[in-house]
Amino acid sequence: MPKILEDEKIFQAVLQVVAERGYSGATTKQMADAANISEMTLFRKYGNKAQLVKQAIAFIVAKTDFASAARFTGDVQADLLCVVQAYHETAVRHGLFFFALFSEFNRHPDLIGSMDEPMSIFKKFGELVARYQTEGILKQSPPLHVVATLLAPLMYISTMRSAKLDNNIPPLDLTGHVTSFLEGHCIDRKILET
Repeated sequence: MPKILEDEKIFQAVLQVVAERGYSGATTKQMADAANISEMTLFRKYGNKAQLVKQAIAFIVAKTDFASAARFTGDVQADLLCVVQAYHETAVRHGLFFFALFSEFNRHPDLIGSMDEPMSIFKKFGELVARYQTEGILKQSPPLHVVATLLAPLMYISTMRSAKLDNNIPPLDLTGHVTSFLEGHCIDRKILET
């Protein structure tokens, strides 16, 4: 089996086990079993559990085209829709994994470095917002706060739907969400009419 396919299988197993058991409850033995490899192979290839989780997160980032999603085109609505779509795709696929991980950061400081790549992407989204603020299209506010405001509803809805806590939550209309967001954040609402 080619190395890339084997890595993908292993990372998928890590994502699954952590989503199901949480970081504390997940063992490298369970991860190895889920990937159908030996635990020794897992340790030789990836190091400790925290390093394995960090590499699984890097795998998620590599599989999602966040670089394109953060590209400035001059069309604020289209650009923010790209951001929302990329984020939504990741939240739907891996929301429970991230939810399990976030809830354990306090108890496992070794996990904090695992979020370097996602934070880098979040900052790129902030740079996109800042560019639209500089262009006079979006209202001035800390760009990372604006990004959090844009993405928070997606995180909430995808977590609730993934956890099956409320099956009555309808899927989010991403285009409608961006339009509503822009109604409150654009300096000139005429931009939305073009």
